[in-house]
Amino acid sequence: LAWREPGDEPLPLPGHLVSAVTPEGQRLLAESAAVADHGPLAATFERQRRPAYCGVASSVMVLNALRPAAPRLTQGGFFDDWSTELRVTFNGMTLQELAGLLRRHGADARPVFAQDSSLEAFRAIATANLSRPGDYIVVNYQRGALGQRDGGHISPLAAYHPGSDRFLLLDVAGYRYPPTWVAAADLWSAMNTLDSASGRTRGFVLILGR
Repeated sequence: LAWREPGDEPLPLPGHLVSAVTPEGQRLLAESAAVADHGPLAATFERQRRPAYCGVASSVMVLNALRPAAPRLTQGGFFDDWSTELRVTFNGMTLQELAGLLRRHGADARPVFAQDSSLEAFRAIATANLSRPGDYIVVNYQRGALGQRDGGHISPLAAYHPGSDRFLLLDVAGYRYPPTWVAAADLWSAMNTLDSASGRTRGFVLILGR
């Protein structure tokens, strides 16, 4: 099961989340002030190819968006050693491991643990990032805190709507959930949860090209 590509298994969104494919979700995108990352990420969007590959799919999307002229990186070609691929296939990856793997592909990846930041700081950093081309932000959060199926997850952010204070989460588990608008406070609470694998909170990674 760990190696098998997930099949379509759509689940209902909790009422406080807004699907990006609904008229309301499309309205939020049209009114968004910080959308520089949406186009490049939409063009490189990938569903995760294995159940624990959310970090791999998110990384591949961001790296391909950073280097549109380079040969396209695939999830199958993401790892350069068997031991790391095996570990991630069965266990996923922590925030620190996500940043480290992005660095191995030449990106400037800077992890920020929620325990070392705040909602206000995250909102300011993420909004500035989403307003500029050429850099990206990936979040590591607990799905259960959003009312979704429980478990840690990783996906990129693509836009921010100031009027509703919501971020657009491009969920790489597209077989289960659509791209979703999440209130900043709810997303922060989901990131500010303990990852038992690292003993630290989840958080976000800022990614720049080199």
